Amino acid sequence: MKAFVLSGLCAAALWGGAARAQEDYRPSAQSVELETVQVDTRTNRADTGIYAMLGGGAEGYTGQLAPTINPGLSYGATLGYRPSPYFGVELGYSGGVSDVDFNRADGGGIANGPDLVRNGGQALLVGNMTDTKLQPYVVSGVGVETYNVRSDRRGEALGFNDDTSGYVPAGLGLRYQLGGLITADARVAYNILFDQDFAPSTLQPGVGDGRYSATLSVGGTY
Repeated sequence: MKAFVLSGLCAAALWGGAARAQEDYRPSAQSVELETVQVDTRTNRADTGIYAMLGGGAEGYTGQLAPTINPGLSYGATLGYRPSPYFGVELGYSGGVSDVDFNRADGGGIANGPDLVRNGGQALLVGNMTDTKLQPYVVSGVGVETYNVRSDRRGEALGFNDDTSGYVPAGLGLRYQLGGLITADARVAYNILFDQDFAPSTLQPGVGDGRYSATLSVGGTY
């Protein structure tokens, strides 16, 4: 009988010690709440949501297009959405104006003002490399654009024509979010043109016959 009672007391003592040990290792509600607050209140975390930007810069052409088209101005507008700090999608307008190098001796073109006017739209995927407000990123997608030659008679004589074409943009950028509303964005891109029927060419178009651009944009995230 004494052995039975002693065995019961020992079992009760062991059960009580195990229960107290479990309570000691159980995280308190206060510590869980503190950890959550620390994650949610990072001041350098990138903002997500809808963003819009306006920008401008310069663009030029490469390969067999470079000798006949001088570098010019580029401009554009972007509407994007970032569901997470690391990923985003963009819809954008892209435009540019350039002069045709008609006569290298006097620098004359084929019209007064810009000779070649470009307007297009593009859909892009953006991959951000960090989740901080300073974000390097890569971008690619697809676009469609129209080329308008300002002087038809003289332009056609030189082999320039109005045209609509597609392109694949690929670029690198650096974005910085200043406060809750202001975003500054610097981007360089190379655009692979599907064809170059707007300009005279004697060779089949290749990847090296494209358009490069560098733009600086300012906007905000909302």
